[in-house]
Amino acid sequence: MIKRKKKTSHRLFFKSNNKKTRKTKSFFKVINILKEFFKKIFTRNNCVIIGFCFMFLIIIVRLLSLQIINYSNINKYSNNIVHKQATEKQKRGLILDRNGNILAMSIKKYSLYLDAKMLQDVAKTEKILNGFDVFFEPRHYEQIKQKKSYIPIKQNIDERTALEIIAKNIPGVGLESSYTRLYPEQRLAAHVIGKTDSKEKGTYGIEKFCDSQLTGENIKRQQYTVGNKKVFSDYLEDKNYNASNDVRLTIDRKLQFIAEEELKEGVKRTKSKKAIAIIQNPNNGDILAMVSLPNYNPNEPVKKLEYLNNAAISDINEPGSTFKLIILSAVLEEGICKLSDRIDCEGGKFKYAGRVIRDDHGKAKYLTVKQIMEQSSNVGTAKLALKLGEDKFYEYIRLFGFNSQTGIELTGEAKGMLRPIERWTKGSLPTLSFGQELSVTAIQTLSAYSAIANGGTLLKPRIIKSIGDKEYNSREPVRRVVSEETALKVRGVLEAVVKDGTGKSAKIAGYSVGGKTGTAQKYDKTIKSYSKKHYMASFCGMIPAKKPELVILVIFDEPDEKNYYAASVAAPVFAKIAERAVEYLKIPCDEQVKPIVAKNKKEKEYVSKQAA
Repeated sequence: MIKRKKKTSHRLFFKSNNKKTRKTKSFFKVINILKEFFKKIFTRNNCVIIGFCFMFLIIIVRLLSLQIINYSNINKYSNNIVHKQATEKQKRGLILDRNGNILAMSIKKYSLYLDAKMLQDVAKTEKILNGFDVFFEPRHYEQIKQKKSYIPIKQNIDERTALEIIAKNIPGVGLESSYTRLYPEQRLAAHVIGKTDSKEKGTYGIEKFCDSQLTGENIKRQQYTVGNKKVFSDYLEDKNYNASNDVRLTIDRKLQFIAEEELKEGVKRTKSKKAIAIIQNPNNGDILAMVSLPNYNPNEPVKKLEYLNNAAISDINEPGSTFKLIILSAVLEEGICKLSDRIDCEGGKFKYAGRVIRDDHGKAKYLTVKQIMEQSSNVGTAKLALKLGEDKFYEYIRLFGFNSQTGIELTGEAKGMLRPIERWTKGSLPTLSFGQELSVTAIQTLSAYSAIANGGTLLKPRIIKSIGDKEYNSREPVRRVVSEETALKVRGVLEAVVKDGTGKSAKIAGYSVGGKTGTAQKYDKTIKSYSKKHYMASFCGMIPAKKPELVILVIFDEPDEKNYYAASVAAPVFAKIAERAVEYLKIPCDEQVKPIVAKNKKEKEYVSKQAA
């Protein structure tokens, strides 16, 4: 059976072909419609309008992205890079003497650094900087290769040089400013002024005591980056900050110089280990000069820490015979003795409580109270103390300010050492009367003598005159210690000590001088007894004695053992300081100067030279 091929349906074929044709016709129809539409829409004017609309749409989208989507990230970046807060230290205040002379100041210094990432030509940069005495070291080249952003090159560049470098506008070269403390008078009043550390923080003296007032609060500024440089704006973020203040002292630069010069000469002559000199106005408590030797130059590193110690307020020692002022004031104030009363001094040797008390300056049988002070009799003073009694004597010691700080505006003040009465031995009362078995500071002794000089009122010693615009109290009474009548009598006795007693070498022509010598043996802890080689020689006096305007204390620690008496060591230095001080301050004479009668040719020549 023969199979026939299946015939294809032409009708189906033509049907399918008709569908494709219809689709093609529809597509071209749409194209033609769009062509017509775009011909009508995209005319020249319409194209310009559409272009502007499209650009505007892009800008809107970008702004929305910056302001909403990425706002926090961009704001943070802007604060850190474009502008950021910088804390700037204020210039530290000046320290001035009472007359406005500068004792401490701050000067601006600059540090130069490199930013290796910003450097364009290392060789050219180095050549330019060489002209300012700035040189690269091998380590700097290594850091430049490592592309470090901060490479310190040189410090302590002065402001003039720094401004010249800035004017060169060298890419990759930066300058940072800081302040350096400078003491133009060098060693003068070093212990009073003190010093600062490398960060300009006060560490000693007034620098430490007034650190917050001298420093003030840090200033917050906005820091801007302009090109390769960092520029500080003048805008203060907080205008209510506490400004740094100048501190004016009661110290007189001229008197300080006089005291230091004469004390140095005294140390050289007596070969003393240490020395102290203080000048005070007894009527208002102002400290006009305060010297402690050895001293130091605060502009330089200090070799020994002990040199930083202000011995005038921090060292404590037995005062010796200068302390006899207390027992004299007490017995006169209590009415126990009169100046004319005679005391049995037993020929300068008195045995009491198993101890023998001796006199160095005389062996009289009887001495008046006045003569006891003139000759500095230990025996006579001890017997006055026994008449006064323990309780009263202890009361007057404390009344005059011993065993407590004076409150002077300096750090490191000691209060001394005085045992309570219950710890006294039977022999303590007479021994304390001539300045043994207790320790005092120089400033305490000076304050006690100033109380007698001003009429009987203990004053707080003052060394700060003003801070900024604030004036400190010119006179700050602590308490009355004796009556004006008693103070007047004591001043008369002190004047007699200089005229006729152990203080003759403290005399000054044309002036009445009152004072008291003190030669104290130092206690040796190694032998647990008083040394026969080491002494403290001191003299505390007032001028003019009749109406004192200055009280001066001079102390020498361990002078030459061959010549250690205060009469020949401390009193002459007091006289030299006082003589120059009254001349400088123009304090008028209160006594007539007796003419020198020449006995021979040499004396006549001397008198004629002095007159000239």
